[in-house]
Order: sequence, then structure tokens, then C-alpha cells
Amino acid sequence: MMQLLTIFKGKTWRRAPGKVNMKKLMMAAAAALVLCGCAQKDDNTLRMITEATFPPYEFLRGQEIVGIDVEICRAVAQKLGQGFKCETVDFDSVIPAVVSGKADVAAAGITVTEDRKKNVDFSIPYVTTGIVVIYKVAEPYTGVESLKGRRIGVQAGTTSETFVLEQVGQEPERSRSPAESVAALKAGRVDFVIADIDPAKNCVKNEPGLALSDFVSSESYAIAIRKGRPELLQVINETIAEIKADGRLAAWVEQYTAEADRLKD
Repeated sequence: MMQLLTIFKGKTWRRAPGKVNMKKLMMAAAAALVLCGCAQKDDNTLRMITEATFPPYEFLRGQEIVGIDVEICRAVAQKLGQGFKCETVDFDSVIPAVVSGKADVAAAGITVTEDRKKNVDFSIPYVTTGIVVIYKVAEPYTGVESLKGRRIGVQAGTTSETFVLEQVGQEPERSRSPAESVAALKAGRVDFVIADIDPAKNCVKNEPGLALSDFVSSESYAIAIRKGRPELLQVINETIAEIKADGRLAAWVEQYTAEADRLKD
């Protein structure tokens, strides 16, 4: 909790592909249109797209999508005087949904990268964080060299995947979520897992055989929108500044971190 409060005082999508393949991007966009179920545009509703397996930023409370990112985007909708709707899809469909115009804002612990800036506009950052290595205590992580030639689990389409491709120089073992990768680690199907610190901490809670490394890479989370919407971007930036200044952001961090911690109890 103290770490989260510290970093909020202070960065590429948390989950970043390498270079953008526009054909794949548009195919994913088409898939996102079907998945998000928002074919009818409502100009008086701010439509958020996310991937709700990333506590404390977004996760499911029963059938309801909740979390820090949801509260930030709801505050944007209130500032605009609009209604609010949030949908969840696979992470690699989140950005295509805003590129296609089927969602207004994308927030899913999205790390700001230069490659992504070619396709979407980003708000000012609302958190600085990083990715870590999850490893078995019996087989500790000792540095990047200890990863080479080993099976490394990551969530597909994330900055963890990019780290393995670019810094380790090999293909990772891709999954749909950090929790799925950690299950593979415990079952012996992978040797290490790389993930963002917050889901990583949640995954190793009550797991004495697992441990976390220090940050292997730092990154900033921001809200993504389709290019060419400067008025919306201004309102988002103003909202982020306001919720930092008046304490709402810190309160949401505390609330949803505590709730996310209870998920593993």
C-alpha cells in the first residue's frame, strides 16, 4: 500500500506489443467490436474499455467491473456530464476498440510507449510502476542472464512480453493473465513469470514457495483515446490532476488495494 501511495505521488501500456502490425491491429479492432457489444453509439455516455483481470486497477466484483481505472474514468464522465459504461475484453482488443471508435477511453493499466503513441493519444500519467520477475524460492532469479534459455511466462500483448522479446532475446510462453502464467509456474510448465508489480504481488500472496524480484523495468500508466479528440484529452488530464490534488485517487488506491488483497485470502 505504501508503495502504491508513493508512486501515485509521482508512467507504456502495462502490456505492450512490439512493433504495430496494422493488419493485425485492424483485425483485432473488428474482433473488439463484436466482443464489447457496443455497436450502438450513445453520445451522452462515456464508454470505457478495459480487461478486468488486473487488480487493483480493474477486476470483477461478481459481475461488476471495479477498480482504480474504473473510478478515474467514471470521474471523467461526471466532469463531462455524461453517463458511464464499462466493458471488458481481452487485453489485445482494448486499444483497437478506441482506435475503431467503439469505445471512448481505454484504461487497463496501459503503459505509455512510443510505439503506441503512433496509434492513440495518451493522457498524463496517473501512476509510475514497473514489472518484476516471479520465481520459485528454490530456483531464484539472479538477473537477466538467468532468464536466457528458460521458459518465461507472460500475459500476451504486455510490456512483460516485450521485455522477454527485446531484453532476453527469445519467445515467451504467452497466457491470458498473470494468474494463468503463475499457475503454469507452479505446475512446472514455465520456469519464471514476468508481470506488473500489482498483479504479481497478488499472485504470490499466501504462496511461500514464490517470490518477487526488484523492478526489471519501470513504466507509466495512462488513459488512451483515439487520435484527434483534443477536447476529451483535456478533460481527462484535468480530471487526473483534480483527483490527485483532492485525495480521491489516493483513497481509491487504498480501497481497491485492500479489496484486491482479499481476493487471495
